[in-house]
Amino acid sequence: MIERTTKGMVKKTNLAATARRDWLRLIRSENVGPIIFHQLLARYGTAAAALEALPELARRGGGRAIKLCPVAAAEAELAAAAAVGAQPLASCEAAYPPHLAALPDPPPLIYVLGDAARLASPAVAIVGARNASASAIRYTRRLAGDLGRKGLLVASGLARGIDTAAHTGALDAGAGTVAVLAGGVDVVYPAENSALYDAICAQGAVISEMPPGIKPQARHFPRRNRLISGLALGVVVIEAAERSGSLITARFALEQGREVFAVPGSPMDPRCRGSNRLIRQGAMLIQNADEVVEIIEPMVRQPAMGEAAVSALQGDAGTMSQALDSDQDRRRLTSLLGPTAVGVDELIRLSELTPAVVITILLELELAGRLDRHPGNRVSIS
Repeated sequence: MIERTTKGMVKKTNLAATARRDWLRLIRSENVGPIIFHQLLARYGTAAAALEALPELARRGGGRAIKLCPVAAAEAELAAAAAVGAQPLASCEAAYPPHLAALPDPPPLIYVLGDAARLASPAVAIVGARNASASAIRYTRRLAGDLGRKGLLVASGLARGIDTAAHTGALDAGAGTVAVLAGGVDVVYPAENSALYDAICAQGAVISEMPPGIKPQARHFPRRNRLISGLALGVVVIEAAERSGSLITARFALEQGREVFAVPGSPMDPRCRGSNRLIRQGAMLIQNADEVVEIIEPMVRQPAMGEAAVSALQGDAGTMSQALDSDQDRRRLTSLLGPTAVGVDELIRLSELTPAVVITILLELELAGRLDRHPGNRVSIS
């Protein structure tokens, strides 16, 4: 049986209503994503102070007037969440999923329906084909049930096929499961999973970073997949085609330092080509829950994030307040940028500017809508 330790975890604080509204306003403001949000918070201390600074930062980056999320819009969103019984959780709060909070750029605010306390349990994600084979569905239900009985929360995306089997297997075993949605927490997709959705709300949790009432769109699913992998210590891929959302989830898992497991399938079945390729590329081949637990259990005994790690993650952003960048520094850095993505570390080396100055200038450019971010801490001019 796996149990979670809390030793060494970062001290958390619960936000007051006004501070929560400001967090929501900041993340809903134009050009502010999770990376920018946390850099701003590290620099200015509060979301309210960051909101005040945004217009000037965007101006210095060469952009037009930035659109801030109105107070009324944030209050309306929080009221809509309360109306459907969804709990908003900020990444600084104790009930926020610990391994998601351990990311350098966790979603600043998520909504939860169901039992938020379930999210403190160590989790394994299971993802795979929507048009899964009957044998893969049977296997997934058994695997999810076995993982649940061993004390692991099973995370998936409520899609047809493997996702549905993973949630169902965990529920049948009397274990917890969490469904991560691409739309609002109150929007069931696909509609055929309405009964499953209700069961998950009663016995587990449903989460999303989207506002309540938002219907899922294609561009929302990569963000959903990033949450699935971020919640978990490892991701199990079962029957994934060569180009599938499951492989996107696996890629996010690798970027986040999670384990990637894959279940081998027939080389004659196109549904298995992606998962088989993951094994060739180094994913861990697994056949049963015991093999997953063998790898996961030592990780459970480690804290998701210690104070030193948080300081390391926020160190560069935290020194931005001392950055004294000039127009000459800005010109030097922007001259190194182009449409081809380049690593931030390389920009620091080539520009011979301090990390704090480089991060500040990139922050201004991104708020101005002139900078794109890419995997691997790379950036390019829009």
